[in-house]
Amino acid sequence: MVRILHTSDVQLGAPFHFLGSKGTRHRQQLRDTFQRIVDRAAEGFDLMLIAGDLFNDNRPHQGTVDFVATQLGRLDIPVCILPGNHDCYDETSVYRKERFPGNVIVFTAQPHVQEFAQLDLAVYGNPILSKQSRASPLRGLSRTRGVRWHVAMAHGNLVRPDIVDPPRPIRPEEISACAMDYVAMGDWHAFADYSQGDVKAFYSGAPEPTAVDQEGTGYVATVEIDENGVRVCPQRVGTVSTQQILLDVSRRSVRQITEEILGHADPSLMLKCTFLGLVELGVVLHPDDLQKELASDFYYIECRDESHPQLATISTDDFPEELVVGKFALLMQARLEEADDDSERRHAEQALQLGVALLQGRRVL
Repeated sequence: MVRILHTSDVQLGAPFHFLGSKGTRHRQQLRDTFQRIVDRAAEGFDLMLIAGDLFNDNRPHQGTVDFVATQLGRLDIPVCILPGNHDCYDETSVYRKERFPGNVIVFTAQPHVQEFAQLDLAVYGNPILSKQSRASPLRGLSRTRGVRWHVAMAHGNLVRPDIVDPPRPIRPEEISACAMDYVAMGDWHAFADYSQGDVKAFYSGAPEPTAVDQEGTGYVATVEIDENGVRVCPQRVGTVSTQQILLDVSRRSVRQITEEILGHADPSLMLKCTFLGLVELGVVLHPDDLQKELASDFYYIECRDESHPQLATISTDDFPEELVVGKFALLMQARLEEADDDSERRHAEQALQLGVALLQGRRVL
């Protein structure tokens, strides 16, 4: 039996600007998780595959490169690295400038084939040559060596009916035609099985999320190959999870909305919360303020307001024109009718909602 640990899309050194002051923390989290992956690889595996985007770009801090070299150098098994689109093999590639331990093989040829006689196995792959590459990662890959097992690495996007003309396209028929025993895929951040026919093909997914909308991250793929076939299992290595919720704020106060969000509180969760529905008059949502208030209850929280005020409740009968509030309501309704786009209309809606509440002497939360 040959045991392979397959990972990808670590993106070490990413800035994580969207996390603000927590960006440094998440960069360290990626390092900690990568070290945990190396620890796992040392536990009875014969080969480690990194199917693209080990680094976030081709200008990683020297400390990040040294960290990778130290970690991979701890292993007494071979490690194959395929340059992805983030760390592509162009003129500025980090893989041209830096040296890695002797057990590390960076795939730079087109195609690159690496044979491991002791494993009776060959690994194939095409490095990504530019961030704008439109070439198939599986181009020209076929079983060419006289070994028992054949494994390919491919960093790209599976072509599906819902994905039109993606960069770095991997077509299902290419997977089946390559006749490999296993295709280690990278670029998509969720663990997924896209096997075709007799060829097992999996995305390992990213070991930690690099954006708040990346669900299904946190895994590596463990692969076992023997005379009985190929078996692939996800193994959890990440510590941060993500979740997206749609919250109907109709007939709810700000306090009730806050309590609903707190029902998902988890210090290891990245939460994206989108407000929908019709907000009652006098209830004014401030997503930025809610994010600040709840920041300590989550790893990261992002609130987006796509709700609308209940404008049907505002009429000249409710607010006579001789009153200031009535004049204001008429003015803002005219603004709404003249709005050129959704952004202008939303600002007018919010101004109407807030202004009427204040002119009625209501406390605005």
